[in-house]
Amino acid sequence: MKEALLALLLMIAALAHQPADAAELSLSGYQRADGAITTYFEGDSIDPYFAAKALLAAQDAGVKTGTAASRWIAWLLPRQHADGRFDRYCMKGQRFVSCQIADADDALMAAWMELLVRTAPPQGMPPAWQASFDKASQHLDTLRNPATGVYHISNTLPVALLMDNVEVSSAFKATSDYRRRLGDTAGAAAWGRKAEQLDKDILRVFWRAGSGYLVSTQPRETFEFYPDAVAQIFPILADIRPASRPHAAAYRIWMKENRMAWLQMSEVDFPWGLVALVADKMGDKDAIACWRMRSIQFRHGKHWNVLEEALYLAFEARLTPEQALAPPAAGLRCR
Repeated sequence: MKEALLALLLMIAALAHQPADAAELSLSGYQRADGAITTYFEGDSIDPYFAAKALLAAQDAGVKTGTAASRWIAWLLPRQHADGRFDRYCMKGQRFVSCQIADADDALMAAWMELLVRTAPPQGMPPAWQASFDKASQHLDTLRNPATGVYHISNTLPVALLMDNVEVSSAFKATSDYRRRLGDTAGAAAWGRKAEQLDKDILRVFWRAGSGYLVSTQPRETFEFYPDAVAQIFPILADIRPASRPHAAAYRIWMKENRMAWLQMSEVDFPWGLVALVADKMGDKDAIACWRMRSIQFRHGKHWNVLEEALYLAFEARLTPEQALAPPAAGLRCR
């Protein structure tokens, strides 16, 4: 009873921290009555990374996530290992049980830390959230390569990925903002310095002038849309860029080279809504409209997960019912 009351109070507090004029995210078919968020529509598996990333992306796209995030946090928090890690979960009987280790500890720790600080009520994280944040942060520290400054996938996979490190940077920046909201100037500055140093390390390790970003510290023999193409604009989401490469120029070049391939991804692979989130940050409404129009027929299918759903709902929430049903605007190039 106490746990249920605490979860309710936290949910109310989180809602009070959200913009009043934003829509509220409802992940129907993905978030269960107990707060768990499945990776696929009415699915039987849970990957905590995708749940956290979906909530963060939806918030970035302008919808309120207080209720959904607080319910998810209440479900996942007691499942955290003592060392800060989380597992992936599968349905067994009528309950979810641990069935796999996380795909990438660095990205998951970062997403969880960022979700906690961005969902926290105005007075700060409750003690249980803070303890969970601290454990995740401490585990993330064990993944940092002191020689390069970037973070490894896990303690058993000593490989650094560009996109994972961008997410770590994003978590540090969000934590700095959180400490600043609480009036902790020194704490905000400390987390800000961590983010600034990581951004420098990311550029030193992964950026190659003339050829773009390396995706991994491990050599790759083939080029694939994900991760190779997606990674080239992913740093925009955390405002990371080489001095010689303004975001607008990088985005324009990427869209010129990859727009058609991206919009056709939903037919053979995931639609990569994160690219639409980059488009949103760059103010490219046409790209978002095309993504939504091309992807809708594949919604809830095998190439559609909770991250795509959260972004789809966030973009849809901006439309009036008439706009949602209207045909594409004249001159909109989606093929």
